Amino acid sequence: MSLSVLKQRYIALMLFFIDYKVLILCFTILVTVISGSILIEKTIFNGVGFTSVGIFNSLLPSLILFLLFIVSYRVIMGVYFFRTIYIIFLLSSFLACISLYSKYEKVTSEIQKIHSFTGKNVWVTGVVTSRESSNTFLFDSGKGGLGSSLIRFAKYTDLHAGQRCKLSVKVVQPSSFSEFDYKRYLFRKGIYSILDVLEYECKNGGSKLLEIRYSLERVVERAIPEPESSLLIGIMFGSKRVFTDGFNEALRNTGVSHVIAASGYNVALVANGIDVILRRINGRFVNILKIFGILLFSIFSGFSASLIRASTMSSIYFFALFIGRYCNKFSSLLLCITLLMLFNPFLIYDIGFLFSFLSTTGLIFLPSCFEKLIRSKFVKESVLPSVISILFTVPVSILFFGKVSVISVISNILIIPIISGSIFWGLGATLLNFIFPSLKLLFLIPYVQLLIFKYFVQISSNIDMVELSINPYIFGIFIYLSIFIFCLIKYPISSSNYYISRVRYINDRKYC
Repeated sequence: MSLSVLKQRYIALMLFFIDYKVLILCFTILVTVISGSILIEKTIFNGVGFTSVGIFNSLLPSLILFLLFIVSYRVIMGVYFFRTIYIIFLLSSFLACISLYSKYEKVTSEIQKIHSFTGKNVWVTGVVTSRESSNTFLFDSGKGGLGSSLIRFAKYTDLHAGQRCKLSVKVVQPSSFSEFDYKRYLFRKGIYSILDVLEYECKNGGSKLLEIRYSLERVVERAIPEPESSLLIGIMFGSKRVFTDGFNEALRNTGVSHVIAASGYNVALVANGIDVILRRINGRFVNILKIFGILLFSIFSGFSASLIRASTMSSIYFFALFIGRYCNKFSSLLLCITLLMLFNPFLIYDIGFLFSFLSTTGLIFLPSCFEKLIRSKFVKESVLPSVISILFTVPVSILFFGKVSVISVISNILIIPIISGSIFWGLGATLLNFIFPSLKLLFLIPYVQLLIFKYFVQISSNIDMVELSINPYIFGIFIYLSIFIFCLIKYPISSSNYYISRVRYINDRKYC
């Protein structure tokens, strides 16, 4: 491809952006919110006050993006979109600042409340939302209580998600370790206190959906042994499960711990299931039922970061179909991410959320670029999606952990197809055994699949890993810039494309 054709495609992309100004708006909001969330963390967590320099630095990335758009349209295309970009910049800054100020007020209010109770013995009432370890649980006492907290027992306690508890606790603040900033980790997740339990009284009925999930988990636990049962529960429902220290270490070493969580595949199964049940019913009303079903499943699974992204994007897509509008996948994804970041700016620190967003972006664009390069159906459907997901998420892994393991790349390519099959067969077996408890034999297929998964993880974790220590920022910029140029060159576009046709007349037209 010649440079002139490459330039033509780039200009066509910029024309597309200026026609769909919401894309530029979303990009600018994301840049502002990300830099603003860093400022909030420094202000609250590190005790650094707001300064004019700090505020300017938080707005600087969006200002640079603003100038980049202005210069690009002026120099490359010969048109001047200053008024349009300026309005977008002001609007995005306004929306981002409202979101950041709201988050700042909420966080400071909750932290002040925690400080007033620190070191004191108090009674709190709330719902257990998940088990974090053998004696630690995530606990939600609501707005009138202490918000989301970790509750710690002196020894193993047989509680489960969904129970309502009345606790006598001592409020303490999280502390960090020498090698891990645990306090900052919890801060980014919205957890500002740890409650050491002195007395407790718990009963079922705190959350009906979580209780139903627990009942389904019990079906799996009675059918197959550990750790296969916990693996299956994790990938089907997103429940956080407790594994042995050795198996946890093996999961981390092979880089596959992220697959043990509910994801977009689960959401797709919910939507497809509603299609099967209501296959004789036509009309837009089915799309509303899909949105409702996805919402219930998300509550049921505990709203993990990747599940929030998948649920929101799917809901936007089905709502567009309901009102009779076409929905572009990337536009809906970008809008979804922007809305979620406005709601919670600290999502930028959630690696599961970033993995989900980036891998979905890759799966939207990159497979089409390989249509003429790869002929094998097996490679296209099984190997290519895994490679694309890994390619898009490796820079984030390096940014968070400072290194990437070669064995993790191989592990993900081999294991992800096994996990996808386990979700399908596992859900079917669980639902049927919930109604007919004598059909445990149906768990044979997912059990064998997860048995293979377990042994592969254990064997792979014993291999001496080759780790690549690279500057994360340089590596990330290089990878994503290379992908962008590759997509610009290889993405299939007809010569009669509307935007390609407009490029030919760009010097004769002006936009404002």
